[in-house]
Amino acid sequence: MISAFFIYSLRGELIVSKYVKLSVQKSMAEVFRIQVINNLDVRSPVLTLGSTTFHHIKTTGNLWLVSVSRSNADSAAIWEFLYKFSVLLKTYGLDSETELKDKFMTCYELLDIVLEEGVPMDTELTNVAAKMSIKPLMVPDTFHNSSDNTGSGSDRIIPRSGLLKRRSSSFISRSSTNEQQSNIPWRRGGIKYKKDEVFLNVMERISILVSKDGSILKSYVDGTVDVTTHLSGMPVCQFGLNDALSVTSPFQDYPVGTANKNAIPKAAAGSVMLEDCKFHQCVQLDKFQNDRTINFVPPDGNFELMKYIVRENLNLPFKVSPIVTVSRSSSIEYRITLKSLFPSKISAKDVQLRIPVPPETVKCQFSTSNGKCKFVPEESAIIWKFSKYQGLTENSLSATAFPVRDVQSSIDQWSKPPMSLNFDIMMFSNSGLVVRFLDILEKEKNYNMVKWIKYISKSGAYEVRY
Repeated sequence: MISAFFIYSLRGELIVSKYVKLSVQKSMAEVFRIQVINNLDVRSPVLTLGSTTFHHIKTTGNLWLVSVSRSNADSAAIWEFLYKFSVLLKTYGLDSETELKDKFMTCYELLDIVLEEGVPMDTELTNVAAKMSIKPLMVPDTFHNSSDNTGSGSDRIIPRSGLLKRRSSSFISRSSTNEQQSNIPWRRGGIKYKKDEVFLNVMERISILVSKDGSILKSYVDGTVDVTTHLSGMPVCQFGLNDALSVTSPFQDYPVGTANKNAIPKAAAGSVMLEDCKFHQCVQLDKFQNDRTINFVPPDGNFELMKYIVRENLNLPFKVSPIVTVSRSSSIEYRITLKSLFPSKISAKDVQLRIPVPPETVKCQFSTSNGKCKFVPEESAIIWKFSKYQGLTENSLSATAFPVRDVQSSIDQWSKPPMSLNFDIMMFSNSGLVVRFLDILEKEKNYNMVKWIKYISKSGAYEVRY
């Protein structure tokens, strides 16, 4: 990722240089000095010359920190590394030109620890200090406070996003509380609640495009698992889904609760193929890769545990069947059937079908079996609304749009935008994803955890052509 790393003084003197890749020429240091430091017109923090990219920041001690990349590198990870390393320099008293020249060997030792073969590694002070030959000048609490600073300028430290690799997953070990806290920067110690609760929301947005003949051209679900924890101490949670790759025994010991059986359709009883999974930094990734269980020490309060995409075997909540014809009088007739496909015990709310009409339309006549319907001229659309739509029910709409006279040619050229559907459904999973278990591994604290699990399905781009 990083081919070379330079530190310059304010006037452009090269103080520290580390060449990771042999492909980087020594002259690159001089190129940056000429193109950026000595060029008063440069304002961008990124400079690309051919296949070489310079990412650079200026520290509070007026030092230039420069990363050189020769490939398609992850800029977010490089920015995080530069800002974290600037705080490490300040912590070890190397944030000025004079101090850096006197203690340059300490800087090289820091680089050897946090930059391994060009890949940024763990930059948490407590982990870095344990590997250093000398101790930092600032205490760890001061470091964490400065890392959480949300100010502007070079003092602002990017929150740890999980892009940097962790060398160790020892945060779930049964070591002392102090050691656990030092490895878990996202959770403070000493948290106590009278009632231990976890609120877990599986939120999904389904996007679908249906062709004129009723075939599905594309369909996918964007999902997130949002968690709110009110847990005492330093709990280690274990969380599992009916992921298609979970072929071993973890799910067999955790039967699905009665609430899930009543709420989730039978299609969810199988497995779901998850794609593009992204996790919060608290998740122990090696456990997920090995046995598909999600182990984590949660932050206190609300956070996003994971994101995912599902493209196969989706549970479609609605079926829209439109018939649109143009009469001899240039009016357009609509015959639309809207059918809900989710269980009858569930109801959708705020259901809205948007039906486009030609821009030249001056009035509409319509009749519906249920719901409210109105013509919105400024949007060139008929809006069909339901405050509540019960599962396994069907409703129909008949409408006629009357355009301005003698506009047959415009109607023939009308692009016919697709109809779009919006809805919210509680306790329904479009992907069939089910939370199989959520438990606390540390039983010695006698946890009486109360779990609240909710499934929320919403519409994304739910469109139907006609």
